[in-house]
Amino acid sequence: MDDYVLVVDDHPDVRKLVIDVLDVMGYAAQEAVNGQEALDVVAENKPNLIVLDLMMPVMDGFTTLTRLHADPTNRGIPVILLSAIAEDADSMKRLPGVKGVLRKGSFTVAELRDLMAAILES
Repeated sequence: MDDYVLVVDDHPDVRKLVIDVLDVMGYAAQEAVNGQEALDVVAENKPNLIVLDLMMPVMDGFTTLTRLHADPTNRGIPVILLSAIAEDADSMKRLPGVKGVLRKGSFTVAELRDLMAAILES
């Protein structure tokens, strides 16, 4: 698998939603249920984009983002954060590699699609 989007979330319904949108957009996807799995996947094949939940067991999204960007070869991978914490969206957008933040439970499919398209097609 060469070009793909990595979807990292511990909730299967969220992963399915994002993957379904990517499928309609014509993009391949791979999924991981926590940050450690995500880092293992990235080590094998770098994605074009990572959609990353912040609150997960084993390794949360903040730790995943820190470890991801500790490797200079990963610093160019754009990330969309999925967060239930709306108040911190502006500060989260300033984290390394973060190109967008969507609030879990309140973003629309159109917002998700448009954000992913803007990143993938740039």
